[in-house]
Amino acid sequence: MNARRFPGAAFLPALAALALLPACAQTTPAQKKSSAPPAASSAHHTAARASRTANARRRTARTRVHYYALRVSPERRAALVEEIGARLKEPAPHAIANDDALGGFYAQLASREMERHSGEPATGTLRVLQWGDSHTAADEFTAETRSLFQAQFGDGGIGYSYSGHPFAGYRIIGSSRSQSPGWKTQGNKFLDLGDGDLGLGGISISADRAGEWVTLDAPCTELELQYLEQPGGGSLRFTDNDGDPVEIQTAADQIGAGTFRYPCSAGDHHFQVTTEDAAPVTLLGWVATQPGVTWESIGINGAEAPLILKWNQSLFSSYLKDNSPSLIVLAYGTNEAASPDWVEQSYEQTFARLIDTIHQYVPESSILVIGPGDRFVLRHHAWRDYDGTGRIVEAQRAVCGTHDCAYWDWQERMGGAGAMQEWVYAGWAQPDHTHFTGDGYRALADAFMADLMAGFQSYKDRHSPETETAVQQAKQGATNGPGSTNP
Repeated sequence: MNARRFPGAAFLPALAALALLPACAQTTPAQKKSSAPPAASSAHHTAARASRTANARRRTARTRVHYYALRVSPERRAALVEEIGARLKEPAPHAIANDDALGGFYAQLASREMERHSGEPATGTLRVLQWGDSHTAADEFTAETRSLFQAQFGDGGIGYSYSGHPFAGYRIIGSSRSQSPGWKTQGNKFLDLGDGDLGLGGISISADRAGEWVTLDAPCTELELQYLEQPGGGSLRFTDNDGDPVEIQTAADQIGAGTFRYPCSAGDHHFQVTTEDAAPVTLLGWVATQPGVTWESIGINGAEAPLILKWNQSLFSSYLKDNSPSLIVLAYGTNEAASPDWVEQSYEQTFARLIDTIHQYVPESSILVIGPGDRFVLRHHAWRDYDGTGRIVEAQRAVCGTHDCAYWDWQERMGGAGAMQEWVYAGWAQPDHTHFTGDGYRALADAFMADLMAGFQSYKDRHSPETETAVQQAKQGATNGPGSTNP
């Protein structure tokens, strides 16, 4: 295992928590209220406040990890950016392993491509749903992938997003959202899921009083609001661009998957739902689509792939079937690699169970696994290669090879084990040696999409000569159509 030192490393604090834990796990716990009696003197109160402040600072020092940016000359950084960028742009044959598992997705994509070449207006939405950890939750990698994918096959909208603003920093690029302060989030503290009634994305928000509201601003031609049906559930008032309200009832005899569907005109919309009474309401997500394709981001900071199996499977499977994705992407592994709970055999078994479960729910959907990126950890004042990543990559590859799903090796595409240090020096990865900068995520997404489209072309060459012919005929028909001057 290599140790890589840099100036000032001795002043970095020791690693105290997993780097991918959500922000709530790295902040100071709430203070207990002072037990001093009301008649306590002013001096007593001043001393108590000082003591609490000192304790808070000590706890903060123990629970927060601070990383310092590495000092690299501009010339060295520019050279590394050029070197890494050139490597990512090089063709990577067989970069997606087991790509035969993507046959169903590629077939639907070929139909979409043929439709676009025909010049006919797009119909329907081909959806790609990506679940993952903080790399997905940041919506940097997924936003770039979405942009490239939609530029080639048509903008199908943002697709699924969580309701409101369930955790700090949550965003889906291409939309905006807000909420009143009375909502409580479930699922983000993924170690305590309660009943697991969390829907498609593993996070919900709940309120139990009138006047609480949630908004979504996004372009679409069809909207879905997913909510929990439950005994005693409250009612919601829904509006689009402040138009006439529509009432939504969430009460039901038993817990179930509720969906409100709303067709709308093309263009930008401002949607709002407001609770109307003092009764429980739980919102599970929005889905905003239009004709085209999507690449949807469903990420939770700190999550591991088996987390999906802990959600209410009746709700999850119901929404998964209703949303009918052409491709499911599972982008996990960074947190598993750092967890002492996983060894190769146990992780393989659990990961295989997840893949089999999804295949059972939606057998028509293709599955693609994106493995963890390279990572370094700080040990004894030096950054060292993290060998746990390699073990997770091997386990995931083994499962994908025998369970009908494709695999893209993020670590290998970065340059293999040990590449992370160069990415940090290049300014394409964060000083924590785990996450990436916006430039880094975009560069990786560009390489990933190039690999996926290379696989798509290979699929057409191998399996669909008739599709190629049909596409060429569609092009020729468009060229020689009404009003054309070509012979």
